[in-house]
Amino acid sequence: MKKHLVLFSLVVLLCFQIQAQDSAYARHIIKELASSAMYGRGASYHGDSIAAAFLASEMQRLGLLPLQVNYMQHYTYDCYSLEGPVELTINGIELQPYTQFRFVPTTSQSFSKRLNEATWSKQLKDGTWVIGVKQLDTYSPITGPQRTNPVCIEVIDTLITKRVRKVHANVPIHFQPQYKTQNVVGYVRGVIDSMIVFTAHYDHCGTMGDGVIFPGAHDNASGVAAVMDLARMAASQKPYYTMVFMLFSGEESGLKGSRYAAENPLIDYSKVKLLCNIDMFCGGDEGIMFFNAKSDNTKPFFEKLKSLNDQTHAAPEIRPRENRPNSDHYWFSNYCPSIFLLTMGQPYGGYHDPYDICEECGLGHYNAYLQMIKQLSGLE
Repeated sequence: MKKHLVLFSLVVLLCFQIQAQDSAYARHIIKELASSAMYGRGASYHGDSIAAAFLASEMQRLGLLPLQVNYMQHYTYDCYSLEGPVELTINGIELQPYTQFRFVPTTSQSFSKRLNEATWSKQLKDGTWVIGVKQLDTYSPITGPQRTNPVCIEVIDTLITKRVRKVHANVPIHFQPQYKTQNVVGYVRGVIDSMIVFTAHYDHCGTMGDGVIFPGAHDNASGVAAVMDLARMAASQKPYYTMVFMLFSGEESGLKGSRYAAENPLIDYSKVKLLCNIDMFCGGDEGIMFFNAKSDNTKPFFEKLKSLNDQTHAAPEIRPRENRPNSDHYWFSNYCPSIFLLTMGQPYGGYHDPYDICEECGLGHYNAYLQMIKQLSGLE
């Protein structure tokens, strides 16, 4: 009995080692992109450009061919960065950034709604509004033309129990007109020129001043890792279809990079058999959500993925969803079959918060799910 137990333990250990080796490359990419050296991969301290340089060098190392010089498709958009010390003191009480107050992007309509729903409000001399709310909004980068919309700071209302009299704020929000950024693009030439395109956004929320960094391991270093892993596999063989790999910036600011790539094509979309966008690929205990599953040109891919899963039982569920402008596949759906895959269920890091870290990314389903994507796309 003891002998069998030892043998069983060795087999289990070997299985874990094989799984760890299979996902080692993905973990490497996630760890690099989610590191503090990337400054949250946003406009703050040009974190997106640092990440882009890393990914371009990785594409070159793998042997991908560039779709643009140095793998970079450059473009610009208006945005803001938060660089420097962030301070907010109300009635002598010093508040903590992110956990007790946040900067939120606004439009004229959304700001009016926020102001009407606020439990208290105060406008500062520089035009910034500080408002009390019952629950802080999900953090997102601030974008748009300078001074078109008011800067708004939300504060948890229960922290301030008396009338707001004295407010001191240091708001290091810097307008970046025509901020220069880039998509990272490469390909592997196949036997034929019909294409499979894999996409993911590599940007995240940047920083909230010097004290708060948004690592973005699940969102979306994990999706980038999956795309780069597929690139690594494609580069090691001669695939039947030409394989294109596009990594976008500006997603968190409103799908900027993917829209630019769709409207300024580097490839012939009429030759694209399938565009597969991967966004948030950690976890997966509850299965995979498949966006744009019901269009005429994508429904066959949904049915194929379901059939593959019926054979392997890799995912508890493949859940179909309508097409939505919720990730980078959306703009391309006007030109070619475009889908968006998202894993459901723990374990993964937080969402748009400082706790979305590499250590919280569960990749227990990674190999099985990636295998299905390979079969879906004809890479295997």
